[in-house]
Amino acid sequence: MALLHLKVMETTAETPIIRRIALASADGGLLPSYEPGSHITVHMPGIGRRKYSLINASPAADATRAPATYTLGVRRDDAGQGGSKWMHALKPGDVIESEPPGNDFELAAGTGPVTLLAGGIGVTPLISKAAALKAAGRPFHFIYAARSRGEFAFLDDIGALAGDRLTLHADDEAGAVLDIKGLIDGLGPDEPLYVCGPRPMIKAAMNEAKALGWPKERLRYELFFTVGDAPAPEPAPAENPAPDGDGSFEIEVKSSGAVYTVPAGKSIVDVLVEAGLDPLFDCNKGECGVCQCGVLEGVPDHRDSILSDSERAAGKVMQICVSRAKSPRLVLDL
Repeated sequence: MALLHLKVMETTAETPIIRRIALASADGGLLPSYEPGSHITVHMPGIGRRKYSLINASPAADATRAPATYTLGVRRDDAGQGGSKWMHALKPGDVIESEPPGNDFELAAGTGPVTLLAGGIGVTPLISKAAALKAAGRPFHFIYAARSRGEFAFLDDIGALAGDRLTLHADDEAGAVLDIKGLIDGLGPDEPLYVCGPRPMIKAAMNEAKALGWPKERLRYELFFTVGDAPAPEPAPAENPAPDGDGSFEIEVKSSGAVYTVPAGKSIVDVLVEAGLDPLFDCNKGECGVCQCGVLEGVPDHRDSILSDSERAAGKVMQICVSRAKSPRLVLDL
């Protein structure tokens, strides 16, 4: 895969810890097109790779088709592994490398109303969705939650897109976090919900959607933290407990033919990272879908909360941060 060489054109403080970063092609040409919800994966020497959502606040129908610039929003995480601090240190004229745009958070086609729910820096991929919905003349409600009013970023852009369809929720002013259950219960019949934010927000939305019997495609979500800057792993969710007596199994990386043993107590992601590989992953709990990998041979032991029953039965993909193997070896499309 050919990497993009991107020149930093401008950096602007949106809040004390969130910066807007504008990038252009280092050779002066146009950039690859992208769809709402897309991200680029930035390569950082000595740190690794980090995903950042592409922000488009223009409702023009062709705004993301071969654009002259990309815009990112990056929240500094002083407790992270250095990626966000590296991004915050960028200055105009610096050149960085990234992979072309990818999209794990697509906006589905339709004509009915949509609700967009953002928590903190999770607002970034939803701005592009709001712009696309406005361009299509499709009604939407934009709900933006943060701990305090001073933590809201990109408000001018969002306000111009959403107008009176924008609802702000500051936890400190309201005296409580946003009532996710009440929000979901109040949506119109079949109205889709797109959520990007911290894990508790995502989990609350998942739990309520499950309780109401929503079809999988009605709730779409993405966690806001970036690859490598995720919080420390937490125990597997209660609905996917790890069975006692887990044994070891082998994985084969199709592209190289290398074979690795995954022992009890370690995940496939753990083993790949220890081997010097750089798999994409976010949550280590099987809830976000970023680590999804194709299975070419073998039988996965699914322990995620992402895949549908039919996807699990087919056994063609798996979440390698939590799932294991029912067969002695898995051949993975890596």
